Amino acid sequence: MDETLLSINLNAFILRYFKDVSSMLADIGRRSRGGTMARLGTILVDLNANRRSGTDNRTNLGFYQTEVERRCGICLSDPLINEAFTYYEREILPFKNDDMINAKAMPGAHAALQAVQDAGLRCALFTNPSFPQGAIECRMGWGELSDVPFELVTHMGNATRCKPDATYYLEQLQVMGLEPHEVLMVGNDPKRDFPSPDCGIQTAYVGQGKPSRATWRGSMEDFARNFNAVVEAFYEHQIADELS
Repeated sequence: MDETLLSINLNAFILRYFKDVSSMLADIGRRSRGGTMARLGTILVDLNANRRSGTDNRTNLGFYQTEVERRCGICLSDPLINEAFTYYEREILPFKNDDMINAKAMPGAHAALQAVQDAGLRCALFTNPSFPQGAIECRMGWGELSDVPFELVTHMGNATRCKPDATYYLEQLQVMGLEPHEVLMVGNDPKRDFPSPDCGIQTAYVGQGKPSRATWRGSMEDFARNFNAVVEAFYEHQIADELS
């Protein structure tokens, strides 16, 4: 999950999660922790950089499992090994939210979600799908988002690419039966929350800076307070695109 709805020290979380998973893999495979960490780091870099052929339609989870087995010699799909990581994500990771990670709901996040629901609009959570479902759900819990009726939440298991690849966005919209021009992405990452190449999805930007492609810019609290203005800006851009 990006920090659009969740205020979190993302680097601290990634480091904590990465170290824990590396240690588990090393112990399971009876390998050195340093070597395992290096191999896993390379796998995750390749995953996030979408370093695979355009015809590779494996999910990110499938890619990750295959590469861990190839490079680390550990079969993550083995039921016992899978159970160990599932247990970690469900029973241990939720208690890792310490003063360093400091995850909590982003100010204005719940009000923004309420505004979307009150308007009768469909809402999905398009996370960067480089984490498994259990880790995504853990972070949703930290942000008190577990009960939000998202129509779709992305994760390693239901995506074949990572942000900002336009394929990631388009395949999720296909699942929802939507066209790009019908969608407003709300994001705070100037690199990942604008599809590349541009595929017709508009983005309301709630991060730092002023990306030129943003349909609307402001804080998440501003988004909630001025939701009608955000909707108007969306339709203005939609009409302009149709006329161009």
